[in-house]
Amino acid sequence: MSMNTTTDSMLEAPELSTSLEASIARLREVADDDWTPAIVYGRASQDRKKLMRSINDQLLDCVSWCEPLRWYPDMIVRDSDRSASQWRKKIREGFDEVMALIEEGKHGGFVTWEPSRAARDLEVYVQLRKACRRANVLYLTHGRVYDFTRSDDSFAMGWEFLRAEADADTMRERQLRTVKLNAERGRPHGRLPYGYRRIYDQLTGVLLRQEPDPHKGQIVRDAARDVLAGKSLHSVAMRLQDAEEPTPMKSWTEAPRGWEANTVRQVLENPTIAGKRVYQGEVIGDAQWEPLIDWETFQRLQRLFADPGRRVKGGGTQAKTLITHIAKCHYCGRPLKRAVLRRKHQADAVKYYCAFRGCYKITIAQQGLDDYVEEAVLTWFEQPENLARLTGDDGGEWITKADAAQERQAALQTRLDEAIAQYTAGQLNLDTLTKVEQSLRPQIAAAERELIPPITDARVKALVTAPDLRAAWGELSLAEQRAIIKAGFDIRIQQTRNRGQNAFEPGRVLMEPRTR
Repeated sequence: MSMNTTTDSMLEAPELSTSLEASIARLREVADDDWTPAIVYGRASQDRKKLMRSINDQLLDCVSWCEPLRWYPDMIVRDSDRSASQWRKKIREGFDEVMALIEEGKHGGFVTWEPSRAARDLEVYVQLRKACRRANVLYLTHGRVYDFTRSDDSFAMGWEFLRAEADADTMRERQLRTVKLNAERGRPHGRLPYGYRRIYDQLTGVLLRQEPDPHKGQIVRDAARDVLAGKSLHSVAMRLQDAEEPTPMKSWTEAPRGWEANTVRQVLENPTIAGKRVYQGEVIGDAQWEPLIDWETFQRLQRLFADPGRRVKGGGTQAKTLITHIAKCHYCGRPLKRAVLRRKHQADAVKYYCAFRGCYKITIAQQGLDDYVEEAVLTWFEQPENLARLTGDDGGEWITKADAAQERQAALQTRLDEAIAQYTAGQLNLDTLTKVEQSLRPQIAAAERELIPPITDARVKALVTAPDLRAAWGELSLAEQRAIIKAGFDIRIQQTRNRGQNAFEPGRVLMEPRTR
C-alpha cells in the first residue's frame, strides 16, 4: 500500500500540527488493504501570517471522521489564502490537484470539513459532482458520507453548495458597501499606497489613520520634482535601484526586476499621492490623509505623461544620431528609424525612413536633416521673445488654461462629430459639411496646442541662459541634445517631390516649437 505525503498550494508551507501529524501517522499505520484511501482537503480564505492554524484544525476533524469508516488519509492537500467564490483572483492550486487526483480513480473518498471549504461556486460543485460520479468517489463532510450517484445526496449537497455561494454573495455585497462608504468618506481602504504608512490601535487592531511615510514619502516628492525638472523616468528608477530601495510590490520570483521607469510612473500617476480618494478608477473627492504633492503639481505630471512628444524610445539602446525616433512621418505619425545603406564603391549612406508597412512614404538623408534641425533649434533659442517664454514661471496658470482648453476642444470635437453624423444620415450636404470642417478643425487644433505643457526641463533653461548658447550646445552629449529637442519641438517629414535626386530638401521638414 502506497502512502503519499502532504501537498500545498504555497511554496513554503509550515508543517502540520503535532496532533494532526500524529493522527495521520496512526491511521496510516493501522490501515490495511480493506481500508479506503482518501483525499483530505483544507482551505482558508485568509491566512496573512501563513500559519495555517485554521486549516490544521479543519484537517484534524476530517481525519477523526475517517477512522470509523475505515478510511485513511492517503493525500493531504491544503490551499492557504485562497477564496473559493466565483470572484476569486488567485488560482486554487491545491483544489486543482484534488480534482486531478479524483479523476485518476485511485481514491475512494474525498473529505472536507464543510462544503464551503471545497467551493462557494455552483459551477465548481457541478464539476466536482461529475468527477466523483465518474470515479465512484464518496464525499465526506460534516462527519457524514454523501454518494453523488444518489439523487437525494446529490440534491442535499447541491443545496449546501448553493447556500455557500449565497453566503459568499452576501459577504461580497457587504465588502462592496464598506468600500464605497470608505471612499465617500475619504478613508483609506485596500492596498497601502506607496509613500504612506498606516497606524493601527495596538489593542484592537483598528486602523487609526494613514499618513506619509517619512522615507518613502520623500522618495515620491523627489521623484515628482526630478521628472518635472526634465529628468527621465528611467534615470529616477536607476537612482532608486542603485540605492537598493525596495520596490512598491515585493516580487515572488527569485530574480525580481527591481525599479523600472513604469514603476516610477505608476507611483506618480496615483491620485492618492495628491491627497485624493479614488473609487472604481475615478477621483471622487479629497482624502483624509495628507498629500505628498499638491494637486497642481500632480496635474502637471499627468499632462507631462500624456504628452506624446515627450515619450522616449524604448528598448534600452543608445541612439547614434540626433533625430532618430524623434522626427516623425507626416502621414502615419510614426517615428522615423535610422538605416545604413551599404554601397560598394561609394561611402555608406545613412538615412531616416518610415518603417510602417502601411506607409513607407518617407526616406531622407540623416546628416542633412540633423544639420538642418540643429541649426533651426539654436536659431529659435537665440530669439529674445522665445527666451522669455522658456525661462518664465507659469505659476500654475497653464493648468487652469489647459483645463479650459480641454473643455473647449471636447465641445468643438462634439460639434464636428455631430455634423459628420448628420452627413452620414443624409441630413447634411457635402458642401455644408466641408464649411463646418474648415471652421472647426483650426479651432480644435488651436485648443490642442494650448494643452501642450510649458517646458520645465532644467537643461533647456540652463542652455538658453548660457553666456554662449552655441558653445554650451556643443558641450552637451548627444543624449542631452536629443532630450532638449524632444522636449521643445515637434518635427514631421513630408514626401520628396524630386525623386531620384539625393540633395537634402529643407522644404520637406515641418518643425514647430512645443510652446505657445
